[in-house]
Amino acid sequence: MYQLEFIDGKKHHTVGMFSTVEEIKEWLAQVPFITAYESEKEYTMEYKNIPDYAEIEWRGSIVPITRHSFSGDHVIIIDWSYVATIKDHEGIVPGYTLIEGYMYENSDVEEYIAVRNKMKDELKDYYTLHGKTVFVDGLGTEDGEYITTEGGPIIHIDPINVDAWEKAESIEAFVKTFE
Repeated sequence: MYQLEFIDGKKHHTVGMFSTVEEIKEWLAQVPFITAYESEKEYTMEYKNIPDYAEIEWRGSIVPITRHSFSGDHVIIIDWSYVATIKDHEGIVPGYTLIEGYMYENSDVEEYIAVRNKMKDELKDYYTLHGKTVFVDGLGTEDGEYITTEGGPIIHIDPINVDAWEKAESIEAFVKTFE
């Protein structure tokens, strides 16, 4: 199944579920104030073109749309994503998991968590061996988890730093990039 959404800044308005991308495109074709670009791969709505009230009818279903659902005079992005029907899959279901502001394919989540935890543990050990008090904080915040020491650098545990840590010749070489 595919979930169709209108993206209005940080707000996501769920339109509904469709069996195929072709069905989504059929539905979108019924909405006169939607613009398609690049061979119908990108769709948008301009706030100024959304009526006060419209009913979009498709295959017997009616979806109301109103400009009063959106936040202002800008472009609304139209997007869809595959949503797994859990009972139809064995093993890891297709899809994505949000980890501190970054999306990971479900099949990569376990490995990423293991690597980031190893990085965090190695950094804690490194700073502790150098006589520093280690602070780990930020879990659940907008910027995500980080490690720091008193007077030391703040090292975010994010995909860019995890990747750099994996590629570094040593923990010393990695830490020097923050000094």
